[in-house]
Amino acid sequence: MEAKNDAYYIAKVLEGDVESFAPLVDKYKQLAFSLSQKITKNREDAEEAAQDSFLKAYRSLAAYKGGAAFKTWFFRIVYTTAISKVRRKKQNFISYEDYRLTDQELLECEEAVGQFTAEERATYLHKAMDQLDPEERAILNLYYFEELPVDEVAAIMDLSASNVKVKLFRSRKKLYEQLHGLLKGKEAVFC
Repeated sequence: MEAKNDAYYIAKVLEGDVESFAPLVDKYKQLAFSLSQKITKNREDAEEAAQDSFLKAYRSLAAYKGGAAFKTWFFRIVYTTAISKVRRKKQNFISYEDYRLTDQELLECEEAVGQFTAEERATYLHKAMDQLDPEERAILNLYYFEELPVDEVAAIMDLSASNVKVKLFRSRKKLYEQLHGLLKGKEAVFC
């Protein structure tokens, strides 16, 4: 069976064929869950946020005008749903606003991380990402792991492109600070 593009399935749903929404769910379910999990840091919350996002998208499909790609429009729904879920839970996040790394410390940290195996780097990166707030995790995930361009990240997060660039810069710096904290005290590492 030939796969159709998103616009085909959207048109079919809008014509009353509710079954045509299933291919969109199949196509985006893993991405929706992945983004939700990066934001909520909880499997059950991520599953619920992804399901809620599909329900919201289905109910709002008539409002989708096609100005942006369906994927971008849908990811915006996933992002806001997951962020809302985190805010409702009123989780407390560690604030590192008082401590900032110097440029030299950042350079040392980058060099130290380069000495690890790919698996070790992934482990430390995952631990450091978990310590960021949901918006920081989301913006880094969308840009670096989902490889979305700045303009799509901006559309998903309802930000300007310049604001995305600023938030990416700050989130990367905070990620380095988290890595610095995790790696501090390691005998072979001086960051």
